[in-house]
Amino acid sequence: MRRPGLKSIWAVLLAAVLLLGAGLPVHAGLGFFHRDGGSGSKPLPSSAPSGKLQEVAPPGAVQQLRQNLQRHRPSLRLIDPGNDSIVFSDALELRFEIDDWPLSSDPELGLGPHVVLQIDNRAPLRLSESNGNRLKVRIDDLEAGSHRFSAWAAYPWGEAVQAPGASIQGRLHLWQKLQGTQPERDAPWLVPVSPTGEQGLQPLLVDWLIWNAPLQNLREGDGRWRLRISIDGDSFLVDHQEALWLKESNGAGSHDLQMELLNGLGEPITPVFNNQLIHLKSPSGPKPGWMRPRLTESQLARLSGSPEPEVLDVVESTPEPPQKTDEKKQEKTKQPRELPQAEIKTEDKVEDGPQPTAPEESDGQEPEPPLAEEPSTAEAALPTPAEEKPAEPQQPAEQDSKLMPSSSLGGSARELLNSDGRLRQP
Repeated sequence: MRRPGLKSIWAVLLAAVLLLGAGLPVHAGLGFFHRDGGSGSKPLPSSAPSGKLQEVAPPGAVQQLRQNLQRHRPSLRLIDPGNDSIVFSDALELRFEIDDWPLSSDPELGLGPHVVLQIDNRAPLRLSESNGNRLKVRIDDLEAGSHRFSAWAAYPWGEAVQAPGASIQGRLHLWQKLQGTQPERDAPWLVPVSPTGEQGLQPLLVDWLIWNAPLQNLREGDGRWRLRISIDGDSFLVDHQEALWLKESNGAGSHDLQMELLNGLGEPITPVFNNQLIHLKSPSGPKPGWMRPRLTESQLARLSGSPEPEVLDVVESTPEPPQKTDEKKQEKTKQPRELPQAEIKTEDKVEDGPQPTAPEESDGQEPEPPLAEEPSTAEAALPTPAEEKPAEPQQPAEQDSKLMPSSSLGGSARELLNSDGRLRQP
């Protein structure tokens, strides 16, 4: 049996539900990020620094170091204790592993690449020494209860490395958990990143990390969050995570840097964790190495944790070519040895003295050999090579036979001749 009135009753109830539901507000998940809050409002537009603030380029040394460190892909991991674990001790000891990040510290130029650890809103700890790729830090003055921590690989000037795996966050508890003292596991929370030294150097480094913040600006009007940055009263809004370098017209001195995390409509998000203030002290002492306009190759290597390049000694005066030096040595070798005056005279006497001549024919008597000249005192004093003496003259054989009489003939010459002058026959 059909009931015609039943359909009309269901139609009336459905219409009532639709009319009543149109007036109910629509809430985003956990109420952290609102698109329009049900009011049709557009996301709050971002803005650029204004007033006394001006965005400028980083110092020259920072640009050099960034380019030199771009080849590294740091990877940071928590080894012990585990995330969200309870530690039954008054002291907290954390162990990390860091890969592909050259930790260093130079006594003259300052910190090189390092790791920053921040617990709650305490002052950051900067770690530059490791055992292999292991890092260890002990904290003795942490109160009992729940704590949140963040750790990240940092450049020498303190900026966080914005790369996957270069930063981590988590929660730890001493003795027991305390509910309501920390952000929820999926709640966004803000971590301001302080410059190395925490001084108000010009230009100012402004950097931060936001955990559990959704991606935004994937399409037009898709703004989920905003970060309000205020420096000494001058404020502006940003909608991306990228470090800024700002110059203030007040010049060097102390500065108050405030950061507030807002939703797309400009409403605060859990301000107890996301409204942070950093006081930068007035600069004191020498400027760190990364503030210089330019670094030498050696300084760049030392400040970036790289091996120093080999530097060859450069001599200002250009040395003579080796060939010229060898020629000079050869010329010196070829020069004759200067002889003493006495030796020169001796040589002259030997060359210019009388040469031995053949003796004249005599009447059968042997010529007397010439008397040898006695050398002078100077000649006797000087040694001569191998005591060379002038050779005695040798007479030709024919001349000797004519001059020397034969010993086989006896008596006088007249007895050997005939009356006609011919030789007598035996």
